[in-house]
Amino acid sequence: MTPLEDHLRLSGISAPFVVADLLHDQDWKPFENRYAATGRAPYAPRAMMGLILYGIMNGASSLRSLERLARVDLGAMWVTGGIAPDHANIGRFICLHEQSLSEAFFEALTRTILARIGASTTCLAGDGTVIEAACSHYRLLKDEAVRARVSKALKDHQQASPEQQDEKQQQLEKVQACEKVLDARIAARRRHGKRVDTVRVSPTEPEAAVQRQKRGRGFAPAYTPSVLANEVRIIVAHAIDPTSETRVVGELLDQSERVVPETQRELLLDAGYFDDGVIAATLARDVSLLCPPKPSTTDKVGGLYHKSQFAYDADQDVYLCPAGQRLRCISHARASARTREQFVYACDQCAACPQRTACTRSAQGRRIKRYPEDEVRLALQQVMTHPGAQNVFRQRKAMVEPVFSALRQQQGLTRFRRRGLAGVKREFALHVLAYNVARAVSLSLYCLIWVYRWTCLRDVCLAWKMLSAARVLNSEAYQPATSPNTCCLMPR
Repeated sequence: MTPLEDHLRLSGISAPFVVADLLHDQDWKPFENRYAATGRAPYAPRAMMGLILYGIMNGASSLRSLERLARVDLGAMWVTGGIAPDHANIGRFICLHEQSLSEAFFEALTRTILARIGASTTCLAGDGTVIEAACSHYRLLKDEAVRARVSKALKDHQQASPEQQDEKQQQLEKVQACEKVLDARIAARRRHGKRVDTVRVSPTEPEAAVQRQKRGRGFAPAYTPSVLANEVRIIVAHAIDPTSETRVVGELLDQSERVVPETQRELLLDAGYFDDGVIAATLARDVSLLCPPKPSTTDKVGGLYHKSQFAYDADQDVYLCPAGQRLRCISHARASARTREQFVYACDQCAACPQRTACTRSAQGRRIKRYPEDEVRLALQQVMTHPGAQNVFRQRKAMVEPVFSALRQQQGLTRFRRRGLAGVKREFALHVLAYNVARAVSLSLYCLIWVYRWTCLRDVCLAWKMLSAARVLNSEAYQPATSPNTCCLMPR
């Protein structure tokens, strides 16, 4: 009978050995300390984690598919040591250790992978995506429906019997939380001057915001996960926000610093991250940011000149418009509780300007507002015009965008299975862990292939040198006479 290890090696299946080796080097004491000292002994945390990560690597992300994988997959049997937990045990294990999955264990495992493959984190690339939530997009509620539910829940709570008070209280708190989220989103839309009659919220998962889906799938409740990846596409930091990619940049940088503390870091972000908060977060952490400005509106039909097309002269404190005219400061407004400090620039030559229709529709002419943070924005724009910065920035797509492709296509993360922001963070952390382990397997195989090729090339070169040396020796051992021996040619 062939042992399981020999069968896997003869079949060319090396992923279980890499996974088991990586998990063997981790510290499992924090996991073991969470179990009670009495009662039935639990499954070993290393075996349970191996089953979860190996399963997600192979596209089995639901609890029941993991339960089935442990019983039928030979690679999973090698990683887990043959345990066969049911879906309930797997779910309880994930909930018990959810804090370690996204923080301590993720950082330790990523640190081990980076050390194994010798990868650096001095240059990181960031990106985010939109992934649909588990709740239904057919049962979304607008403002009137949410208010009606709150009124009904409040009335039911007041009329409930003492035995039903706890149940009705929970229902009331649930609909009130939904109303609170709806009010916050309506207020945010009003601040940005957008319509509020289209705001909808899910009654079962209010934290998920209605967003446009990828690949033309319309609108649905979703979350926005973000990652930072290095040059070999290892994820060194991850975070999730209901709607924003820029809001979590500081959190991502802090986690990447905990994984591998390195100085002189570069962060590559696309134009969607050209934001004051992102710039401030990188400056506070002494990180070199490469991020192009957002495209100007002149690319759109009927668009006007964007503010970025007006060059600012700091020495003279003026803006130069595309027509060559100067805009001077005409007013200064100090910061208040609702507005930022701003300087307003205008020009008295707008009325006769031939480019007026492409610049402004205002009767007063074009006006430019300058804020205190515009100085760092302008500095970043100037950095991005340098050819060296552009060459470095071209690496961003290859570094981070294939990450979400692998998460969607290989691991099946097209829609979250867990509900609520806490459950989504837990699920995404498992997918990120499995992705990093899968990358470690791929990079290990890549290294083995190159080592094999290098060994073959070395052997061929050595054989060629030996053959050449043998030919030289043979040619030196047999040398024909330069002139014939006349004595041998004379007849007797």
